[in-house]
Amino acid sequence: MVGGRIAAARSAAGLTVDDLASRTKIRASILVAMESDDFTACGGDVYARGHLKSIASALEIDPEELLDLFDASSGGV
Repeated sequence: MVGGRIAAARSAAGLTVDDLASRTKIRASILVAMESDDFTACGGDVYARGHLKSIASALEIDPEELLDLFDASSGGV
C-alpha cells in the first residue's frame, strides 16, 4: 500500500533508490524495505512517519497521503 505509492512516485520522478536515499539521507536498504511495506527497519512508527514525510518532500507528493496510508495499514493514529 504505502510502499507501492512510494515506489510509483519515485519511478515517476525518474529516481533510483540511491537517488532518493541521497535526497532524504535515509539508507537505501531502509527505502527498499519501505517500498515493500516493511517498516521494521525504521525503528518504530514515529521514525517511520518522519521518513515518510522526508520521502514525500523529496518526491513532491502530499505527506498526508502517505501518512494516512501508513496509519490505515499499521493501525496507527
